[in-house]
Amino acid sequence: MKKNNFLLLVLLSVVLCFPSCGDEETGGTTPEDITIFPGQGLNDLEIGDLGSEVATELGEGYLPVINVGGSGNATYNYFNVAKGVDVIFGQHGSGDLDINTLPIQSFSLSDNFDGMTAEGIKLGSTEAEVIAAYGEPDEIDFWAHVYYIGLIFSYDDMNLVQSITVLEI
Repeated sequence: MKKNNFLLLVLLSVVLCFPSCGDEETGGTTPEDITIFPGQGLNDLEIGDLGSEVATELGEGYLPVINVGGSGNATYNYFNVAKGVDVIFGQHGSGDLDINTLPIQSFSLSDNFDGMTAEGIKLGSTEAEVIAAYGEPDEIDFWAHVYYIGLIFSYDDMNLVQSITVLEI
């Protein structure tokens, strides 16, 4: 149940972020140069790194988004619409609003993201390609396939990858 709540939180964070995010992109790595490392991160940016490292690795143009839940804790995100990368910092109840000092919890990749895994899996890959690369999923949620190596793939109505989440294993 805890795992399902986390997955739902990740999905809600991405959905809630879209209306308040811009599409400015400046500097940093281009999306097609980004490699996804299951359970670790993107290129040299890893889960556990501080938010201050996001601009160094992925460039400027990231907007902070803070979603406060009913518990009073907040999910902190950096999001860049142009690159399709949402960097999620998880819950924090101290009132500290400086994302630069918080550790990265996961990455959500969607829309304009052009990077891929070492196995060539990217947005638009087929479900069959994902299974060929990673085997059958360890868990099938109502909206996604979960691999315990630190990857979650969600699919559209044509069974094409529409988003990829990288989380710590």
